Amino acid sequence: MAQLYYKKVNFSPYRDRIPLQIVRAEAELSSEEKAYLSAVEKGDYASVKHALQEAEIYYNININCMDPLGRSALLIAIENENLEIMELLLSHSVYVGDALLYAIRKEVVGAVELLLNYRKPSGEKQVPTLMMDTQFSEFTPDITPIMLAAHTNNYEIIKLLVQRRVTIPRPHQIRCNCVECVSSSEVDSLRHSRSRLNIYKALASPSLIALSSEDPILTAFRLGWELKELSKVENEFKAEYEELSQQCKRFAKDLLDQARSSRELEIILNHRDDQSDELDPQKCHDLAKLKVAIKYHQKEFVAQPNCQQLLATLWYDGFPGWRRKHWAVKLLTCVTIGLLFPVLSVAYLIAPKSRLGLFIKKPFIKFICHTGSYLTFLFMLLLASQHIVRTDLHMQGPPPTIVEWMILPWVLGFIWGEIKEMWDGGFNEYVHDWWNLMDFAMNSLYLATISLKIVAYVKYNGSRPREEWEMWHPTLIAEALFAISNILSSLRLISLFTANSHLGPLQISLGRMLLDILKFLFIYCLVLLAFANGLNQLYFYYETSASEEPNNCKGIRCEKQNNAFSTLFETLQSLFWSVFGLLNLYVTNVKARHEFTEFVGATMFGTYNVISLVVLLNMLIAMMNNSYQLIADHADIEWKFARTKLWMSYFDEGATLPPPFNIVPSPKSVWYLCKWIHNQLCPGDDSDNEQKRHENLKTFTERHADNLIQNQHYQEVIRNLVKRYVAAMIRTSKTNEGLTEENFKELKQDISSFRYEVLDLLGNRKPQRRSYSTSSTEVSQKEETNEDNAGEKPRAKSVSFNVANKKKDFNVSALIKTMSGINMVEEKPKSNGISKRSFVRNGNRVQRLSSSKKESFKRLGLLFSKMNGHVPEPSSEPMYTISDGIIQPHYMWKDIKYSPMDREREENCSKSEINLNEVAYSGNTRLTGQSKECPVVCTSSLHCASSICSSNSKLIDSSEDVFDSWGEACDLFINQWKDGQEDHVTTRL
Repeated sequence: MAQLYYKKVNFSPYRDRIPLQIVRAEAELSSEEKAYLSAVEKGDYASVKHALQEAEIYYNININCMDPLGRSALLIAIENENLEIMELLLSHSVYVGDALLYAIRKEVVGAVELLLNYRKPSGEKQVPTLMMDTQFSEFTPDITPIMLAAHTNNYEIIKLLVQRRVTIPRPHQIRCNCVECVSSSEVDSLRHSRSRLNIYKALASPSLIALSSEDPILTAFRLGWELKELSKVENEFKAEYEELSQQCKRFAKDLLDQARSSRELEIILNHRDDQSDELDPQKCHDLAKLKVAIKYHQKEFVAQPNCQQLLATLWYDGFPGWRRKHWAVKLLTCVTIGLLFPVLSVAYLIAPKSRLGLFIKKPFIKFICHTGSYLTFLFMLLLASQHIVRTDLHMQGPPPTIVEWMILPWVLGFIWGEIKEMWDGGFNEYVHDWWNLMDFAMNSLYLATISLKIVAYVKYNGSRPREEWEMWHPTLIAEALFAISNILSSLRLISLFTANSHLGPLQISLGRMLLDILKFLFIYCLVLLAFANGLNQLYFYYETSASEEPNNCKGIRCEKQNNAFSTLFETLQSLFWSVFGLLNLYVTNVKARHEFTEFVGATMFGTYNVISLVVLLNMLIAMMNNSYQLIADHADIEWKFARTKLWMSYFDEGATLPPPFNIVPSPKSVWYLCKWIHNQLCPGDDSDNEQKRHENLKTFTERHADNLIQNQHYQEVIRNLVKRYVAAMIRTSKTNEGLTEENFKELKQDISSFRYEVLDLLGNRKPQRRSYSTSSTEVSQKEETNEDNAGEKPRAKSVSFNVANKKKDFNVSALIKTMSGINMVEEKPKSNGISKRSFVRNGNRVQRLSSSKKESFKRLGLLFSKMNGHVPEPSSEPMYTISDGIIQPHYMWKDIKYSPMDREREENCSKSEINLNEVAYSGNTRLTGQSKECPVVCTSSLHCASSICSSNSKLIDSSEDVFDSWGEACDLFINQWKDGQEDHVTTRL
């Protein structure tokens, strides 16, 4: 079992234990680096700044170090949304890396803007990319900032990036076979697919489309359709592409939701995407955008209430208040108009511009007239099937009856209507509509029936008993085809059900179930063919002739079924009808006593019935139930989309007259035909042609100007819709967001940062517990213990530096910004890198902290009173410590002794802001009364203080309430300090 973890080891002391060890250890952080990252995490600005300054001098901290989670200090600041620390880190040239991507993913807008405005200084030494852990990066190499921002769909961040003119790679076509796509797929197919998915995921961002697209609605249409097609090719990422396609559809629908008036709706739905096409003034309400939506199957967009409201207004034009009328009034009106369709059609043929001619052109009236015409056609088919006009049934080539002559104009009208539809819409659009395919089959059957009847009438003249006709007689075939066409014609009426809200969803469900039946038949035919082949192979040898069977009948249609599996075709029929229980079990018997053959045949027949009835048939029922449920769940959208397709077929110009009146040439058509013939036969002279060219140019200019005006209006409406959509999206996101864990983290971070800021202002911060020794470039950490009492709590760790002998005469910098309210203002730096600083007092801060400053200097007076004025001798190797205190320059002390009164005062004092050494405070520790010799202190350090002892430095405690008697010592110290620092204060380490 241990081998499952790692290789076998021999150091395990127990045989029944699995030894565990870290096999993928990471580099450990030093204590300074941990403190540095912890300060960034807590929002401690002062500590972070102090650590960065020390890192520039001593190189004791790697400012680009990472925690166990792979986060650098910059990433931690981004996660906590601490922009002040971010700015501080960037000012010290920390490695940026994927910080911008990280900020975009966290959706920290301020951090993104800060990183975008950040410019690396020239000559900056950044950490090379190869030195960083690229495999630990959370982002793939193909991810760019704009792509990640689009993935998060953050409008503000996307706007910041788009304003800087960023770009996104253009994806190739779905089935692109270029060298780039082929080579990329061969090298790394997973990366190629993932890269394509990331690009499309970015392009499908609603915020990006709204910002960067001139026509966001059309862009959403095309992109949604492309993603839907791509899901069929990239089967591995089918769910992702379908979700992106649905996202584009929702965006287009939500954008249309923001329309507030019918004028805006008309401008949107009537806009043409292709401005190169001339806009016919007569087609100003052709709903071009809605046609594009239907073409790309944008069901949510089409079923949107605003769109349906406009469609209903156009559909019931001329019938105000139609929906509020009683159903009986509606029925009576429809029946009346349906019966009058011949009168209206004749009126349109005679006078197209008359009142009746314009009335029949309305979409709703056109629909009623076409429906009435088709119902009349079905009624005549019913009359033809009832044989009201009797003819000689034994005549081989009968002439057409009166009813058949009446049916012929309707058939010709249907054929002419289909030809015009194919010519106007194109072949591809025509074949994509299943009802058109059904119409094509129906018309083809009628044409075949008419042709066969003509052949029979010409070829066969006499009468002959029908029983003696050959099987393939033209009249028999014509009658069979006419019967099939009657069925299709009756079923074609189902397409009109979509106009009704109750029958429409049922009709859509029926169409979806037909697809399930086709899928089922594919599997069923495979099973049927497999068992038919096996049974035919088994029973082929036992075939009998018709004379050997009772009543000379052979096959399964006989009273006593026989030879059910003798041929392959007969076997297929037998197995098919067995599904409906029309086949007996004794068909598996044979006349010979071959029980084994009968057993195998019966077993195969029973297995087929189990598979077909129990498995496949129930699977078909489940599939049909699922399809119906899908339609039922989206019944409103599916029905409105289907109804819109039906309505749009009547909004178009043309096809005004129903069959059979559509085959009658109208005066307008005759005039156009005569004019065209005249132009072809008698072309005009040059002057007429020149005049026509001028007229055409004028017309083209006017139409082009209209296009520009309409496009400008469309852009204004789209701009308003986008603004409303973005505002609604932001409101919705804020409403749905609520209180999350991120909100509590942000609140905790703000409180932590505020805590450290308050401590800095009040001067109650304890500095880091460090002392520096050994050398200026080597850092060592050691644990100090109490030498006096071994049982007491040990002291905290200190980090010390030993500095080589330098110039003994140094100036001392005194920086007590947090205590005294004195701000440092940098002036022009000197050549040695030492900044000349001057003290500038902040009035407000002095007022707040004047008492604190006064008490701080008084505490220093207590310090000097304890030292008794003794100055230590200089040492050859100076030792200094980093602290935040102020000491008098050019002075040292030694032989320090404490009086009993001083001990008593020290015990009654509380913690002070002034720390001579960064050593942990112990509550039971007392200052020793022995005098100890101390080395010379480096008085020019930034945070330099006098060392009371080389190994043990004491934290001076002072009370918040200082005696007034210490004021003189404090004043004496201030005067001495001013004498040495009149011009400026230098800072040197």
